[in-house]
Amino acid sequence: MMEVGKMKHQRAGRCLRIAAAASIAVAGSVRALAPEQFAVGWPLELPADRGIFDVPLTREVYEHAESVDEISILDANGEPLPFYRVGAVPVVETETRVRLDASPFYAAPPDGAGADLDIVSGRDGTRVRVARPPGDAQVEMSGFLIDARDVEFPPVAVELDWRALEQPFLMEVSIEHSPTLTGWGRVGGGAIAALLVDGSESRHARVPLAAAAGGYYRVAASRSVPDWQLIGVTLIGAEREGGSAPQTALLRPSDLRPDPSDAGALYFDAGGPLPVTRVALDFGTGNGWARASIASSDTLDGPWRVRAAARLFYAVAFEGRRFVGDPAAVGRVEDRYWKVTFAGDPPARPVDLELEYLQEYLRFAADGAAPFLLAAGTVTEEAGPDTTFEAVWNALAAAERSTQRAELGVLRELGGAAALVAPAAFPWRSALLWAVLGLGVLVVAAMAVRLARDMLRDSQSP
Repeated sequence: MMEVGKMKHQRAGRCLRIAAAASIAVAGSVRALAPEQFAVGWPLELPADRGIFDVPLTREVYEHAESVDEISILDANGEPLPFYRVGAVPVVETETRVRLDASPFYAAPPDGAGADLDIVSGRDGTRVRVARPPGDAQVEMSGFLIDARDVEFPPVAVELDWRALEQPFLMEVSIEHSPTLTGWGRVGGGAIAALLVDGSESRHARVPLAAAAGGYYRVAASRSVPDWQLIGVTLIGAEREGGSAPQTALLRPSDLRPDPSDAGALYFDAGGPLPVTRVALDFGTGNGWARASIASSDTLDGPWRVRAAARLFYAVAFEGRRFVGDPAAVGRVEDRYWKVTFAGDPPARPVDLELEYLQEYLRFAADGAAPFLLAAGTVTEEAGPDTTFEAVWNALAAAERSTQRAELGVLRELGGAAALVAPAAFPWRSALLWAVLGLGVLVVAAMAVRLARDMLRDSQSP
């Protein structure tokens, strides 16, 4: 075990030397930077003095740097260390979906005239048929049976499908599983509902499951809803890859209003260019809904790019339960400003904007004198990522890649607002031009004086 650990340490050291050497060879002419050239900074807490480290990009960092080009990682001597931004690895969920029919089954009346259950086997497979009892038998529907023997994956969820009803409803369902129609065991359950929000039906029909592949399912409702009929179900299997933890930012409407004529719109300032992947409206603890379009821009003056068009957002309480609509996926958007425009009158209740973004990191090579500082907010051109370091790192074999986690310390002010003001550069070109013109004027004047003297001398000579 000690030999394996030693080999890993040697590989990590070789990786650091290769990557850092390549970066230093390209950026060797970069001068040291003073911390005062940056508005703010965070001391870095490292588990070791040397190595390749990943430090999280928090919302606080985004709020002090308009882009990664305004960031540097400095050692104790102000030498910039090579770094680059590591994009988040999103959760990739691959779903397998199988649609199955549902057959009602009925409770047996006291006289035993219950429903007929037929299991017929033949060359084309086995069929299950559940027949309603005779018309004169007083029975009640007990639930619905689903034949899932041909499903080859263990489902993680099921979506129920029912005929549309005029009235909204909410009820609990219990789902049981059996491999042979005997020995039923509960494998899932939850609330399903059909809501009427802003004139549109919104269904909550997905129930989580933990069941084996194949077998049979039966679905039973906790209450009787008039005319409710289950048509079928969709069994869902899923595989997940990746898994960067999503972060959320809840924004309150801003007082800034770049277009006074657009009185119905709400503007929001995220404080920085968060890498947003999903957006939603937040109605607080009460009921609220709105059909709205959400746009974003890197400046308040626009242009505004629509990210979600005429989307219904809602949060409603119904029969003691709270239901919230799904957020709108926007891909990956790095804009600071957001605008919400409503179709019709805006909601009576205050509305906030919820942004969801994935955790990203800065990967850097700690190849200098400790302690290290992440500095942000500057106008110097020497700041920013090192593309050579990124290219070298990505070219290394997976076995030679080894990173450790670094953490941000407490925010401290460095140069403050003065670091964001570009120094007034002396206009050398204009000064040189004026100097040449002035010299020319002096030469012409000297020549004119000399010519005048010569003419005067000639006129006075006999």
